[in-house]
Amino acid sequence: MKEFYQFYSRALLCLALSVIVPHLGISQVQTPRHVTTSSSSNGFYEYLPAGYESGSKTYPLMIFIHGTGELGDGGADLPKVLVNGPPKLLNDQAHPFPTSFTVNGNTYSFIILSPQFIYWPPSADIDAFITYAIQHYRVDASRIYLTGLSLGGGVTWFYASMNSTYANKLAAILPVSGSAIDAPSAQIIASANLPVFATHNEDDPTVPSSNTINNIALINSSSPPPTPRAIDTIFPVSGHDSWTTTYNPAFTHRGLNVYQWMLQYSRGISVPLPVTLTDYSASLSDDKTQVNIDWTTLSEQNNQYFILQRAGDGKQFANLDTITPTGQPGGGSSYVYTDRSPLPGNNFYRLSQVDKDGKTTFYGILQMTIPVHSTSSLRISPNPASGVVYLDLVNPEQGMLQVNLLDVQGRTLRTLGFRKQSLDWHQSIDLSGIPPGSYFIRIRGNTIREVQPFIKK
Repeated sequence: MKEFYQFYSRALLCLALSVIVPHLGISQVQTPRHVTTSSSSNGFYEYLPAGYESGSKTYPLMIFIHGTGELGDGGADLPKVLVNGPPKLLNDQAHPFPTSFTVNGNTYSFIILSPQFIYWPPSADIDAFITYAIQHYRVDASRIYLTGLSLGGGVTWFYASMNSTYANKLAAILPVSGSAIDAPSAQIIASANLPVFATHNEDDPTVPSSNTINNIALINSSSPPPTPRAIDTIFPVSGHDSWTTTYNPAFTHRGLNVYQWMLQYSRGISVPLPVTLTDYSASLSDDKTQVNIDWTTLSEQNNQYFILQRAGDGKQFANLDTITPTGQPGGGSSYVYTDRSPLPGNNFYRLSQVDKDGKTTFYGILQMTIPVHSTSSLRISPNPASGVVYLDLVNPEQGMLQVNLLDVQGRTLRTLGFRKQSLDWHQSIDLSGIPPGSYFIRIRGNTIREVQPFIKK
């Protein structure tokens, strides 16, 4: 549900801080670690709770993902991570960050790890960082929390909604000013009963608050809806920065700050899945015009059917087919599905399984690329461009083309329509009003699928 946070006087905030967060200390020590955990990350900040070095106790883990402005190489750029969110609060001398949080009569202290990324990290790189943390720190694996702002909010949404395996690794997520997800992605979160608390500013000029509102609505409208229901707080203010308020320990939702809200939840013992997969892969046919999706089950219980979905962008999935199980109860089987009409370029496939009680389990996403024939080509000039960019496309297809201007986060900035009437197509695109930076041009027709990057000076 959508709730609006009411702003109180400074005196009331101070009173709330003294009542809700009694465990205060001096500014906390964050240690830079120049460690490569994936191709997109070469460093992170480490915060360890008091007493960590001398005991054997395990601790809740909070992983914080920064915004676009804090992207960097993990070396000399690493201090950028300290400008927002929990890393900033941990460094604050004037307003010490709590050393522990009490909820439901129990007191907890976080391990807080804040990685820096070179570019928008794929979900596999987030999973690699979580794996690294579990292997190198005394992490309570039932209490792993993922949060982030802006770019990091989108990364949080995408990781939690990528597949059931990822969603079930997390005890709760806190995406702040993040991206939109689609209904199948929301279903993954709902099916995992993953607790979600999302925040946004109502008049956010950078990332629309409708992203958060719609994400929460999609999760809660899933069948069946999750337990607990996803919640959001939409602050009635303008600007992109909703994180300063969100991460402030004095901000509360139903009497709990966001850290206490997270600590309410933990992952219990996993219930065995109705189907156990031992193999799941995609391959091209010999002539590279078709895609074969193969999966093998070790055992099947209560299995009603499989659904195979496909997307061209890895986000907007549509059902390809429903596959009837062939495995005997308690036994396994092998399956092959052939996509005889894959999309030119990238194809993303996602397998799900529905049991007889209606519960859906989502497996990972596979990617396969169909080579684009040399008769189709897109050239962008000049690159870098300033006021105008020129598009040249050679392709025998004629008819309507949709041209999208996208930013590096995949958001559509402009959508244009043109009619292509010959083999060669030429078009200029006005870039006025577009700030300097990196962008993509995407062109779609009946069979045309072209995406090219460019830079606006």
